[in-house]
Amino acid sequence: MTCVVVGASSGLGRALAEGLARRGQALLLVASDERDLAPLAADLRTTRGVAARTLAYDAADHAGLAAAIDEALAKDEPIDALLFPIGTSDDADDLTLPPDRAEELLRINLLAVTSVVSRMLPRMLARGRGAIVGFGSVAAERGRGRNVLYAAAKRGLTSVFESLRHRLEGEGIAVVLYTLGYVDTNLAFGRPLPFRKADPHRLAERVCDDLGRARGKRFLPGFWRLVSFAVRSLPWFVYRRMRF
Repeated sequence: MTCVVVGASSGLGRALAEGLARRGQALLLVASDERDLAPLAADLRTTRGVAARTLAYDAADHAGLAAAIDEALAKDEPIDALLFPIGTSDDADDLTLPPDRAEELLRINLLAVTSVVSRMLPRMLARGRGAIVGFGSVAAERGRGRNVLYAAAKRGLTSVFESLRHRLEGEGIAVVLYTLGYVDTNLAFGRPLPFRKADPHRLAERVCDDLGRARGKRFLPGFWRLVSFAVRSLPWFVYRRMRF
């Protein structure tokens, strides 16, 4: 049985790969650059004794990515879990981006996930068990004048996962979307932030421990649920003055 990690080469994705390997899971590690994937897979095979394969593919080509993952797996190979610690952002994402870059944000943050799930879902339904794990963002909890398309994609992902959970009720497949705050990765490096950054390895341990049991929408770390509620509750005349 195999766990497919899309976005496995760094940050939370790398931490998830390491956490799953410690639990003896066979892995298909997917990211855009084989130079990042190959050393990680080799290390996990050597230190953890697990089967770890790699697939280098640009997630912006979301349909091609889904087909490549399908091809990389044996025809009847069971899938334990699909995990999507994938995402990209742009400091200039205020609806003034060039159209090709704007579309790329939507392709990577939303369509890559939906395309892979759509392609892999028949395999998982045939087996009647497994887990589909997505990662949203508190940036999508309320619209703001920055990270516009990133937030829109993540909000779309929230809707997709709620629909997916409804679609798969009673099918034996656990569907969970973790809504994350600031994570200590290169995307947050050097930025002044109003809240502390979470260690990706601690987040990954929680996700791995709960794999197959967690369902619905969850906040990691948990205090972000309260922050999100507070932000959503602010009246507009207050919210519009906030710059964060």
